[in-house]
Amino acid sequence: MAKEKQISVIIPVHNAPAELKACLASLEATARGAYELILVDNASGPETRRYLASVKNAVKLRNASNLGFAKAVNQGLKRAAGRYLAVVNSDIVFFQGGLQGLAACLDADARAGACGPLTNRTVGVQRVVLAPELEKDPASLRLFAQAMALKFPAEAFEVHRLVGFCFMLRRAAYESIGLLDERFGVGCFEDLDYSLRLRQAGWTLKVAKDVFVAHRDHSSFKGHEHFHSWAVRNREVFVDKWCRKALEFLDELDPYLETDGRRLKKAR
Repeated sequence: MAKEKQISVIIPVHNAPAELKACLASLEATARGAYELILVDNASGPETRRYLASVKNAVKLRNASNLGFAKAVNQGLKRAAGRYLAVVNSDIVFFQGGLQGLAACLDADARAGACGPLTNRTVGVQRVVLAPELEKDPASLRLFAQAMALKFPAEAFEVHRLVGFCFMLRRAAYESIGLLDERFGVGCFEDLDYSLRLRQAGWTLKVAKDVFVAHRDHSSFKGHEHFHSWAVRNREVFVDKWCRKALEFLDELDPYLETDGRRLKKAR
């Protein structure tokens, strides 16, 4: 692969055509020629399909039904050729140097398996709280992104979790742990699961302080209630998966550490 195509950008799509157009336009404007584009359509409606048909120079995959975020991302990962693999929500807007900044963050630390940007709408340490009037003004967001890049050039900090709105994987890290867990369905908690798996495999996770992206937030869900219902459901999936693994680990570590009270007493 040519050097300028070392980044693969994978975008799962489910409706929200206006946001998708803005996302692709921002990539074209800020990172033209630096990436291969992979669009995975999860059964979008006619308007989105028409727009996707008009997009040039992209790998396009289409599912007959909405198979969920993790499944769509996995389809894209399997097709990706890049050294770096960027998973991007369709409601993200990049600013100058943003995509390249994520790659530079990984380049700077061989231990880093994945990195993510700062943004205006998410949960946890990647969120930058902005004034409402600034959030609504594209020009102000662009200036804020430029200010962050100037103030924190090449700076990053380590985190326990990367939120899945936008993250970039080192290919070696992806190959070491494999695909996203598809049991999380439409979405929520697959990013926390993947973050834990990366850390289990010995990789660190970074946030690039000099990369800020704008995020619309949950555009592919059918409103807040739909998002909340999947968050509640998938929290149980996550807890079930990781608690069971923790108990299996304890059983392997010391077979006396069982739920039988007498054996626990003996183990002490």
